[in-house]
Amino acid sequence: MFRPRLAILAVLATGVSVAMSLSGAVSAQSTAQNAAQGEVTRQTRLETFVDTAHASSDATAVSAAMFDGETLLRQATGQVERRGPAADETTRFLSASVGKTVTALIAAQLVNEGVLDLDAPVSPWLSDVPVWREVAQADQITLRHLLNHSAGIPDYLENWRFHTARGGRREQGFQPAELIDYITGTEAQGVPGAHYAYSDTHYIVVGLVLEAATGETYADLVRTRVIEPVGMADTESLIGRTYDRLAVGYDRGTFGARATGEPGELNANLAWEWAGGGLVTTPADLARLYHALGSEQFAAERALMIAEPNMLNAELRIGYGLGVFVRIYEDEAYRLFHGGDFAGHRSAAIYDSRTGLALAVQGNHKRLEAPDLLLEFNEDLVRAQTASDGPSE
Repeated sequence: MFRPRLAILAVLATGVSVAMSLSGAVSAQSTAQNAAQGEVTRQTRLETFVDTAHASSDATAVSAAMFDGETLLRQATGQVERRGPAADETTRFLSASVGKTVTALIAAQLVNEGVLDLDAPVSPWLSDVPVWREVAQADQITLRHLLNHSAGIPDYLENWRFHTARGGRREQGFQPAELIDYITGTEAQGVPGAHYAYSDTHYIVVGLVLEAATGETYADLVRTRVIEPVGMADTESLIGRTYDRLAVGYDRGTFGARATGEPGELNANLAWEWAGGGLVTTPADLARLYHALGSEQFAAERALMIAEPNMLNAELRIGYGLGVFVRIYEDEAYRLFHGGDFAGHRSAAIYDSRTGLALAVQGNHKRLEAPDLLLEFNEDLVRAQTASDGPSE
């Protein structure tokens, strides 16, 4: 789950610079030298960013990536657990809510194919889910409402009954309909389409709609429509407990941080994160995903995902689109972003058309402020590029 805090929204709105200065002007004597030197500068900036993020948190491992469509830069530091082996660029983490971008991307594909309608009620797709009829305002809710968090369905992750049940469901986990059942009988958070209230339940419902509309499992849709086309070789759906190269997450515990697993293995079946962000991945793969979303590969889907965001700040044109936080600038440049926080893993990914760069960072501690750090790093790169371009003649 990822909830934008006021501090994050402030960075979204103002582009406040990170305290560390990663700037450095580079001169070169030829186009080839400029390109090579620019790459070195970016790698140096990435290394400094990762070291600073690691030092500023309790994460034992921090990893980040930068991708411009051709050159992939990666950097990792720390250990996969407190007394474990060293982390490297192939160390994997849970995507958490960054995975909502994947769910929304699949939905956008199906809309463009004429399979789904963003503005039609989703109830016909959920006729085989009896619990759906008990959700407040169910017949008014459309796919767009779910994807931009204006459906008003309460978040099952904030329901005490769900958390009480988790203790006895470590192996079994939860089915999507069970998660929805935890919020039935509760009051809606607002009128569909007329408010913003972030809720993981929205994306659980979207997952059910995607499966009903295609006859395929959500995991298969993720693999065939996103992982394989983008080339996310280190990414898989969160199914089961054992995953190669998975770092240990450190979540909030009664007496400090508690480990949510061992290297390569989770303590419990967390597959219920599902369409709300259930991926095991790397920053490199998240950077590939976000660059694909910002490029021609998914241009048609991107157009849908950012066209009518649920506005958080209308003056600055900042809002939540379909599975992404969006900012549109005066010159129609845009920024796509999402963060994630789940089971002691923190993630964030961004694409900024002003630089053409996709960035991603992941770490393994609840106290790693991945979204804030990445937003600030992105703004530093924008400023550096503006400075290197210099004034126009």
